[in-house]
This record gives sequence, structure tokens and C-alpha cells, in this order.
Amino acid sequence: MQPKVSVIIPVYNCEPFLKTCIDSLRAQTLEEIELIFVCDASPDNSLSILRDVERADSRIRVIAFEQNRGVSAARNAGIELASGEFIGFCDGDDWVEPQMFERLHRMALEHNADVSFCRVYKDYEHKTENVPLGFDTGARFDREEIRSALIPAMLSKETDSDALPLSGYTPRNLFRSGLIKRHRFREDIRYAEDLLLIIECMLDADAAVAVDEAYYHYRFHGSSVTKRYSPYVPQSYDLSNDAIAALLADYPECARRMTIRRRKMAVTSVRNLCYPGTPFGFFERVRKARAYMNRADVRAWFEDVRPLRFAPKLAVRLFLMKHRMAFSMCFLFTYIFDRV
Repeated sequence: MQPKVSVIIPVYNCEPFLKTCIDSLRAQTLEEIELIFVCDASPDNSLSILRDVERADSRIRVIAFEQNRGVSAARNAGIELASGEFIGFCDGDDWVEPQMFERLHRMALEHNADVSFCRVYKDYEHKTENVPLGFDTGARFDREEIRSALIPAMLSKETDSDALPLSGYTPRNLFRSGLIKRHRFREDIRYAEDLLLIIECMLDADAAVAVDEAYYHYRFHGSSVTKRYSPYVPQSYDLSNDAIAALLADYPECARRMTIRRRKMAVTSVRNLCYPGTPFGFFERVRKARAYMNRADVRAWFEDVRPLRFAPKLAVRLFLMKHRMAFSMCFLFTYIFDRV
């Protein structure tokens, strides 16, 4: 019997959390489900754990890479193998509520949608945040509304803000198989590859539907990649944003919000130099930040921004970026902003 949903789970260095992830997926109320785990040459005991559950549960399939290839390659391998009518995703250090895939599947069918998407929980060590979606359950977007309302909400808020836009986070979405199999994650992009793939699918979809209920638990922990230095930033941001901008060039509101998005990610690119795990001493951080801030395209993104219109903390970051004050920016990210 063809499964109603295939779930693809890339696994790398998440042994302490993997059992929770596996148990939550095996406990789904949707019985006609296929679980495809892709072990990306993880150096811990993840593959052994996966082989054990593969023998215990016929719904589970395991792909094992001999060399580490990255999350995009892992997800692409899962897409190739998936046989479900719809395809969803989970990360190996996260977990999901029992009714997640049954609910997303039912909503997609009821609203004749190619994509359904839900709220997420952000789970920190001492608190859990239920992140607002911004759309009511059952809000349906046709092709025009996807371009005029949904995609702009994914790019940025209406103006510069510390608040996050509708997250371009793959696991909150369920895709019709025929749709997502026409697309693939870019394997040369290590960060922000999610949003690029989602936008490609959204532009190709006839309809999408919102589910304003939280089902996905996005775990934040000490080794979370979003809070440690990465050598792939800002190159991945540049590649992703350039590709997204090219896709959306004909949509003025999307183009406007892309500039806001680029500013936010430019700030993150400087902050990345100061994250835990950075190999650079303070003055090397300053040198690299100054070179980045002096790029012609980066200068252009901040040219028209008026920092004093915003709340103090955001205003400081925008002001320092606009005036290319690399020493102050690195000082704040090293000793103040990310210490409180």
C-alpha cells in the first residue's frame, strides 16, 4: 500500500536526541506513513540506533552515506526514495506532536492544497515558545495570494524588525509529492537552503493552506548550528538570496522585502564571526567584518535605512552597519549583545 505521507529525517551528530525524534515519529496517529532516515556519515552511534529501529518497524527505511554530504544532500536522497502521496520533513534532534502529519495531510486534502504548513514550538533548555503563524487555520492561498501575501511574509516583516518573519523552515511544511519531486535542495548552500526550496515549491503550487496549530518542536541546544560559528556564512546567504531574488524579480513587494531580508542576514553574517567556535581573534574578526561591510552590495542595502526609526537595540545595529563601524559591531556581538 502506498503511504499517505513520507517523512525524511537527516541525521548527523544528534545521538542524545535521536530516540525522542524516532519515538515521536513512530507514534504518529497517521498509520500509513513512511519514515526515511538519512544518516549523513554521523560520527556518533546514530547509525546503529537507526539500524535497530529499522529492523523493529517495517515503516522505517535507512539510507547511510559513507561520507558527510550535508543536510541538503541528505534530504534530496530521501526525496528520491520517498513513495508517499505527500512528503514531510523532520530533523534528527527535533520531535513532533503525535497528530502532526495526520492533521497536515487532512488539511491539504480538504482544501485541495499542494502545501500545508503549521506553527512550530521553539524549545529552549528552560522554556518553550509557541511561535505565532500569522494566518488562521484554513486560510487558503491561491497562486496569486501565494505571491502577494504568503511569500512576502516568509521574506521579512514589513519593515526592519527583530521579530522573525514566517520561518522558511522545511519541517513545518507538508508537500504534495508530485510538487516537491520537481525540485531539489541546493547542495552548495549550507544555510537558508530551506527558504529557497520552499519558495520554488510555492511558486509551482496551485494552492497552500495554513494550520494555526503548533505541532513541530524545534530544539535549541548548545550544539545548535544556528548559534555557532560557521565558515559557510555569508556565502550561503549570498547564494540563497541571489537565487530567491531572481525567482521573485517580477513581484515588487517581494523585491522590497528582499532588501529588508538582506539587511537582517548581513547583520547575522557579522555576528557569525563572533559566535562560539569562531577561529578568529578579536582584531581578525574586525578585519573580516570591515571587509564584508565595505562590499558595494552590502553598503547599498543600508544606504536608505533610517536607524533612529527603530527600537534602540535594532537601531544601534543598523547604524553601525550603515556607517561600517566594524570595531564597534564586533565589540557589541562579542561582549554585550550575545551575552545577555
